[in-house]
Amino acid sequence: MKDSAIEIDETICLCLQVSESTIRSCIESNNLTTIEEVTQACEAGGGCHSCHILIDLFIDEYLKKSTPIETLVTAHAGKVKKRGILGRFFKKFTADVPVTK
Repeated sequence: MKDSAIEIDETICLCLQVSESTIRSCIESNNLTTIEEVTQACEAGGGCHSCHILIDLFIDEYLKKSTPIETLVTAHAGKVKKRGILGRFFKKFTADVPVTK
């Protein structure tokens, strides 16, 4: 029986079926700082680019910085195909990380 406290590992890159845990693990283990590096490491973001906004969010979280949500949306929202996913991840993103410009 599964523990109800275990969070589902969501598929972030639908084109290439790459999960959140795979992306975060690649970022952390390889000290990745760009979407291009993530794509090269695990292929996430190499398809339609809809997941680029979330990859940027994961990179920010790893670097302990916070790009304003408005900036991320302006840069990437036109690519997002999976509606509703952004709200869930923005809520998970820690609010206590300082905002950098």
